[in-house]
Amino acid sequence: MPDTITRAITRPGAYPAFLAALGVFVALLALGFVHSLLSALQAVSLSASGNDVGQLWLAQLLSSISGPLPFAIGILLCFWQIAPIAPQLRLAHVVTRSLLAVVVAAVLLWVVDVVVQFVADIASRPFSYDPGAIFGRLGQNVLYSLISAMQSAVSYLPVAVLAGILLWGWLQRHPPTTPVRGALDEV
Repeated sequence: MPDTITRAITRPGAYPAFLAALGVFVALLALGFVHSLLSALQAVSLSASGNDVGQLWLAQLLSSISGPLPFAIGILLCFWQIAPIAPQLRLAHVVTRSLLAVVVAAVLLWVVDVVVQFVADIASRPFSYDPGAIFGRLGQNVLYSLISAMQSAVSYLPVAVLAGILLWGWLQRHPPTTPVRGALDEV
């Protein structure tokens, strides 16, 4: 078991995968910022109070931490450990691996959202621990988080596929010195 973990951690290809994931994260933050800016302008045009606009920006900040960050980490893990992009792949394989990365990232996003919802339920009742109320909402939160993760995956899909294609093009111009292999290649 420790040999497997050591081999996974020292697997080559972390740097290109990190660059792709960082690009996805920055692109999603930029898209979220533009979306929030337009929402704030819309709220101001409807004569909303400054408090409403502040809540929009706070919601954007929280969603950028709980949305694009776990999604980008999922992209990193997939492009590094599971299905790395290699320069000798064909475009169809690159797109397929990018789609797999979206699925992995969506699953990670789903898990993070379930944990955040669970912690929020506990934090909303700090002095009255009621397991029935907290665990009663768990199924509802799991389903809500699953649907939310699927919506995010569909929204983030073009950015992730574009990142995979750009990474592939970059690797063709800058080939790695060691062959890149992931868990998908070892099967």
